[in-house]
Amino acid sequence: MNLKSFFFLFLVFVSASIVAQKNPCTLSISGKVLDAETKAPIPYVTVRVSNTDKYDLTNQDGIFKIEGVCSETNTLIISCLGYSESEHEHHHDHGSSPHFYLTPTIVGLDEVTIQAEINKDKGTESIAQVTVSKEEIISKPTQTLASVLSSQQGVTFASTGTNVELPVIHGLSGNRILILNNGLKHGFQTWGREHAPEINVNSTNSITVVKGAAGVRYGPEALGGAIIVESNPLLLNNPLYANVGTGYQTNGRGYNANLEIGEGTDKWSYYINGSYIRIGDRKTPDYNLTNSGREEKAFGFGVLRHLENWDFKINYSFIDQNLALLRSSIAGSADTFIRSINAEEPLIINPFSYDIDEPNQDVQHHLAKAEISWWYSDDAKLTFRGGIQLNQRDEFDVRRNSNLPIIDLDLLTYDYQLEWQHPRWYGLNGLIGVQYFSQNNDNNPGTQTTPLVPNYNIDRYSAFITESLGFGKNTFEAGVRVDFESNDVRGRETNQDIFRDNYNFTNLTTSLGYIRRFNENTTFRTNIGTAWRTPNVFELFSFGQQRYESIFGLLRFSNTDGTSSTSEVIRFEDSDVEPERGYKFINEFKTTKNGNQHNLTVYSHFIENYVFDRPIGVFGTVRGPNTAFFFDQVDALFLGADYSWRREWTKNIVGTFGFSYLWTTTPDNEGDLINQPPISTDYELQWDHGKLWKFESSRLTIRPSYTFRQFQAPRTIPLESLADGSVEITTDSEIFDFADAPDGYFLLDLSWNLKWKAFSANIAVTNLLNARYRNYLNDLRYFADEPGRNILFTLNYSFKSKKND
Repeated sequence: MNLKSFFFLFLVFVSASIVAQKNPCTLSISGKVLDAETKAPIPYVTVRVSNTDKYDLTNQDGIFKIEGVCSETNTLIISCLGYSESEHEHHHDHGSSPHFYLTPTIVGLDEVTIQAEINKDKGTESIAQVTVSKEEIISKPTQTLASVLSSQQGVTFASTGTNVELPVIHGLSGNRILILNNGLKHGFQTWGREHAPEINVNSTNSITVVKGAAGVRYGPEALGGAIIVESNPLLLNNPLYANVGTGYQTNGRGYNANLEIGEGTDKWSYYINGSYIRIGDRKTPDYNLTNSGREEKAFGFGVLRHLENWDFKINYSFIDQNLALLRSSIAGSADTFIRSINAEEPLIINPFSYDIDEPNQDVQHHLAKAEISWWYSDDAKLTFRGGIQLNQRDEFDVRRNSNLPIIDLDLLTYDYQLEWQHPRWYGLNGLIGVQYFSQNNDNNPGTQTTPLVPNYNIDRYSAFITESLGFGKNTFEAGVRVDFESNDVRGRETNQDIFRDNYNFTNLTTSLGYIRRFNENTTFRTNIGTAWRTPNVFELFSFGQQRYESIFGLLRFSNTDGTSSTSEVIRFEDSDVEPERGYKFINEFKTTKNGNQHNLTVYSHFIENYVFDRPIGVFGTVRGPNTAFFFDQVDALFLGADYSWRREWTKNIVGTFGFSYLWTTTPDNEGDLINQPPISTDYELQWDHGKLWKFESSRLTIRPSYTFRQFQAPRTIPLESLADGSVEITTDSEIFDFADAPDGYFLLDLSWNLKWKAFSANIAVTNLLNARYRNYLNDLRYFADEPGRNILFTLNYSFKSKKND
């Protein structure tokens, strides 16, 4: 924090003190609310002063402060969902910061048990964020992580076909979005749009999206936001339970099954889970998408040992995916390639099959984590977590030796973190941490190709501090992070000579936020954050063909006096490549009144040295012609807004309207950026019938949505003009695309959820009207339509034993 910011805060404190002296009700009550069993702080607890309108909500550290109190003796009413309500007599002379303990409530309703779950730290409170619950996740067990989140405003996904889907937050994706998997940065091949995070959503407990520059808390790759994937919370005093689910979907004739078993005692807690998914070729309204199937296996477990002031936790998860990519995206001749892109239907359409042939991706991901937490006082904690991840990836292509992978990579990731949640100090609540992060990526021999990306090692040393200061209904937050990163790269040039390069970065990440709770129903939060990102190894050193495109990295493509060359590798220190630096300003206003809830988020994001893949033309290769791209850097500005309106029309009918808008520009007049989310709007209407016939509950949901045509798409140059040379493209040409942006489209989704005793069932229909459309954010939009109508049936059974006295 600089001197001007400190002086501003000092003036605020002085002004608040002067105002308080003029107010006859000058007393304040502050304290901390803790879990009686675990001694962990409880956020979002309502603390009220009886017979007054004075109240406050606890923050992430369980701390509250109520100002403007008139009486020296007051009765505090403390309540939180999942805990027994508590009343406490507070005397001003006894001190201003006592601790209050709430007891978790376990209420048995026949065979159903409701138990509190301790909320985890989701990062900076002043950044807009949203959480998807377990109930929403399990209703569509075959979906990907990205599609789970795509119903949230400001969040969508980019894809390569039907199986590879990446989350997009406010126009940014890939390794600009940090995915935190069970407390660790998910270590996977984040380069390229054809690599999605290998996360099994059926094993998750909740997923939170942080929509701002969250690099201070989570790391430099949280340039555009963070996605926090939380596994089973390992609750104590939780009777033996089992959750079993299965389902079938019509499009792709897919089926799935999942199982989770767990239990919690006073000192121990554990869970074991597993799942299986198999889907065949998908179908558009008019034809089969040949080679679009998917097979996925997953397994995981966790154990918690709880002592009086200590928690010891271990977790392990494994996922094995075999993902098919559309066969028609690979062509054998120039004429076939041009016809494939221009055709209304794919040139290869075969009967339905569960077979997964080339091109496809076969990936296994292992994650093991150990975590130790020590509450050395009621309001302070030390946490150490360490993890190791192994990501093994084989990619197969249509070629002569198709049984051999064209890409064979092993990525080993180590992550060690030490965090100190320090005691309250002069009103400050905060977290101080250090981190060591390391990755080793190796190409395995035997592919008979020049590696698309070289071998590399990354070592990153980081330290951060975040602090919050609250007074009354106001909270200030600030944070700073320092990262030192070392990169060591080993690869081959076009003549197969080995090259090496080493480059280092030291960068500063900052965040400053403010929260104003006007009353119980209205909150405003604002945050400005800076973040940085190193161009990844693919953006720097990629060289060769991948799927239907050839790609050249920033250090594999040179332009001298108008002559382009890919014959040499430029050393990083001899190039003009710079890290991306982002400056994001995000504001959220949320209000609830008379059955209406409005949530408006407005943001601006300026990114220096933004890296993107620029089309350059059509290249011929030994595996056929394909589109060619090279990576480039420009300054880019993102401006956008997300809006949602939730209305309780009746006691049982609730409607939610959503709207997302993003506008981008390049100040250097490079043209419109390619592959940015178009405007979208949707409306979700839920009708809760309550008891229906023999069912204990019934809920019907209908969701119409409309995605507009991307009016900011770059200009289009037909492939024929590039192939015959009638249009010449250079590195200085304006950004273009190979095909027009597809038309806007309307989709209608429907779902019906039923519960009977320990059983729950869901019938969901996506694309109910069987609309024919193409998604602008799908790389395979050049070759085929999106899947048509899909009916998904799911059945879940939940068992929980009665707790012994």
